[in-house]
Amino acid sequence: MKKIIALFAFIVLCMPVSADFNYNNTLLRHKIGQMLIVGFDGTKLEKNSTLYNDLENDRISGVIIFSNSTKDPKSIKNVKNPKQLKKLISDIKAASKTKLFISIDQEGGKISRLPSNRGFSVDTLSHKELGDKNDEMTTYLEAKKIASTLKDLGINLNFAPCVDLALNPNSEVIYKLGRSFSDDPKKVINHANAYILAHNQYGILTAPKHFPGHGSASGDTHKGFVDVSDMYTNLELEPYKALISSAAAQNIMVSHIYNKNIDDKYPATLSYKTVNDLLAGKLGFRGLIITDDMQMGAIADNYTFEEAVINSINAGCDILVFGNNISEDKEIAKKFNDTVFNAVKDGKISPQRIEEAYIKISKVKSALN
Repeated sequence: MKKIIALFAFIVLCMPVSADFNYNNTLLRHKIGQMLIVGFDGTKLEKNSTLYNDLENDRISGVIIFSNSTKDPKSIKNVKNPKQLKKLISDIKAASKTKLFISIDQEGGKISRLPSNRGFSVDTLSHKELGDKNDEMTTYLEAKKIASTLKDLGINLNFAPCVDLALNPNSEVIYKLGRSFSDDPKKVINHANAYILAHNQYGILTAPKHFPGHGSASGDTHKGFVDVSDMYTNLELEPYKALISSAAAQNIMVSHIYNKNIDDKYPATLSYKTVNDLLAGKLGFRGLIITDDMQMGAIADNYTFEEAVINSINAGCDILVFGNNISEDKEIAKKFNDTVFNAVKDGKISPQRIEEAYIKISKVKSALN
């Protein structure tokens, strides 16, 4: 019976949009919710919180954990100590009707959400330090420290490694933070493979970033529009080609970089030419395609919420991240679900696109512990 229902739902969602389509469809809203990862405030799950309400109402696919708020770097957002964080994650999972992505940016070096001054023993070398040592076993062992810690906490998705090339010494967000293994694609590929392998052995999903490459950029997409058209090199695609070819890349995070040589209208996360034609088409990537935080200035300052969401989904992104850290919108999950639901109703997003993303997400989640 379950198989018959699932088959019927698939057929309905793949039908052309018409006046007879049942838009008050709980199943459709569930599938839309599976395309969203959100950030939230709080170090414990309160039953009167927005997050609890979103979990109860099946509006989200997962959460992203931050130690501090971007707006107030000295404040505590989600992380006080290991015991507290483990309890928070356990409670979030228990409140959800479906398996959740519990995600984090734990690259190593300066990019850490689990600080030692709050009791975490996961201080590791930065990507740059690992690349300078150029010993893949060291990279594997450092990544193993991260993966084992994430496993113990209940986190199952790490937005790492960073496979941007160290091409621009003036880059505030990549080069100067030590987030690149090297300017040599082969070295980046080797160390990324070691990093991913360690995570795989603990059942932690990874998401190499920031496609199609952020390493040549001077600007910071957190702060605003960044155009790499005049400095981007196709060398920046080499890590992705190799990781996709070897099946090491399970998921890929797409950046908000604008490159008119790829798409003269949209930045990468909103670009059909970048996501569908290049990443899924030319490079043949079949895993989950995840956006960088959609509240970054590069998107939020230049597009309406509806424009950004619709274009990103139509471009081929399967999961959109709204970190609620750069800015905060407690109703973001409801807003997202309503926006996408109405876009399907109005023919701006096809039911087939939602179904395609849902099938990919369900496949990945079925393997989560």
